[in-house]
Amino acid sequence: MNNINNQPQRLDCLILAAGSASRFGGCKQLADWRGQPLLAATIAAACELAPERILVVGGAFYPQLLQALPRLNALANRATAIELLEYPAWNLGMGNSLAFAIKELQNSNPVLVLLGDQPLVSAQDLHNLYHHWCVNPERIACASFANTSGVPAIFPAHFKARLYECRGDRGAKSVLMRYSNQVVPVAMPSAEFDVDTPADLSKYLKKAI
Repeated sequence: MNNINNQPQRLDCLILAAGSASRFGGCKQLADWRGQPLLAATIAAACELAPERILVVGGAFYPQLLQALPRLNALANRATAIELLEYPAWNLGMGNSLAFAIKELQNSNPVLVLLGDQPLVSAQDLHNLYHHWCVNPERIACASFANTSGVPAIFPAHFKARLYECRGDRGAKSVLMRYSNQVVPVAMPSAEFDVDTPADLSKYLKKAI
């Protein structure tokens, strides 16, 4: 694997974890995943790219995430602390929480957008996504799975204005669809799986063994 410290441009990482997880029945971001909080799996994979910033957007369970932040930082083993951003209007949808968080990343770095409930997405998946993006750094590199495209996705800085326009439940996918001619799809079967229910968590734990 290439030395990521030699990468031509540092990334920022944005992890969306603001929803109420109504189908899960509780704070799924902190549900047990192989002895660690579910969210820690996404953070650990992202850390392998050595992003300049890792910003987690909390909402419905912000107090619980804030309480767990020291543990999440310890598990991440990063010199730079993971940042937790509260989005009080989380009930407006993923698109709104994404737009809210993008305001915190107004720099020239590309941004890697992740969900906090895709624990099967590995560090190797993200390395592969990153290296495809490096070949076409003016385009969006995104996961391709189950005959569709979605996150994880790396957006060049000039797409931040488009992400800021996201609203409702569509999130980054609306940008991927609108600018499909500027998207580089990267096969990532693991991105098909996200945790919506306790049954999903149990099923995906078996897949991860």
